[in-house]
Amino acid sequence: MSNTKKTALVLTHLEPEGPCTFGETLLGRGMQVTDLCLPRHDAKKIDPLEHDLLVVMGGPIGVYQADDYPFLKTEIEIVKKRIAKKRPTIGICLGSQIMAAALGSKVYKGEQGKEIGWHPLTVNEEGMQTPARHFAKETTNMFHWHGDTFDLPKGVKLLASSENYKHQIYTLGNYAIGLQCHPEVQEQPLEEWYVMFQRDITGPNALIPVHELRKQTAANIATLNKQAKLFLNEWLDQAGL
Repeated sequence: MSNTKKTALVLTHLEPEGPCTFGETLLGRGMQVTDLCLPRHDAKKIDPLEHDLLVVMGGPIGVYQADDYPFLKTEIEIVKKRIAKKRPTIGICLGSQIMAAALGSKVYKGEQGKEIGWHPLTVNEEGMQTPARHFAKETTNMFHWHGDTFDLPKGVKLLASSENYKHQIYTLGNYAIGLQCHPEVQEQPLEEWYVMFQRDITGPNALIPVHELRKQTAANIATLNKQAKLFLNEWLDQAGL
C-alpha cells in the first residue's frame, strides 16, 4: 500500500476567503494542501490534473468579468478539464459559478439582489440521500454572501435551495459539487469580510447591519462548523479520497 499523501489544491481570490473549516478537515485527513491566491499567481502554470482534489473558493468578482480578470478564463478551463476526467472538484460561491460556466451555463447577477447572512437551505429528497443532508434547515442554518447566480448546468442534480436562490447546491456524479453558499466559514475570519465588504453591512443602506450579522453568526457558527466537517468527510469518502 502506498503511503503517498493525497494532495489538494485550493484556489482563492482573496486571502481572507480561504478554506477555513474545509481546510482544517483536509489537513485532519492527512492531505497535503496547497493554497494559491490567483491574483498573485499565474493560473496558466497550474496543471489541472496534478492534484487529487481541487477546491475553488469565493470572491467578489463575477464570471462575466473575465475580460477584466483573465485568470477566471483559465480557472474555467482548469475545472472543465478536471470534470472531463472525473477528477474530484469542489466549487464554493464564485467557485460554484466557475464550475457552472465550465459546464456550459450562464452566470449573471441575481434578480433577488444580494443574499447576505444566515438563511436556511431546503435540501430536496434527492439531496437528503447525499452528504448535502448535513446542511438541511432542520439541522443547521447556512451562511451566504453573494449577488450572482447561474442557470443549472445540464446533467447535474440539484440538491438544495434557499428561499431567494434555487440553485444552492448541485452535484455531478460523486466527483464534482458546487455550493453557492458558504459552509466553510469560521467566526474570526469573517471579521475580515466585515471590513472588506463593509458597504453591504454598514451605513443607512446596509443590507444587514454588521452588529446583527455578528449576533447571528455567534448563534449559528458552531453548528455549521460541525456540520461542514461531517459533510466534507462524507463527500471525500464517496469521492475516494
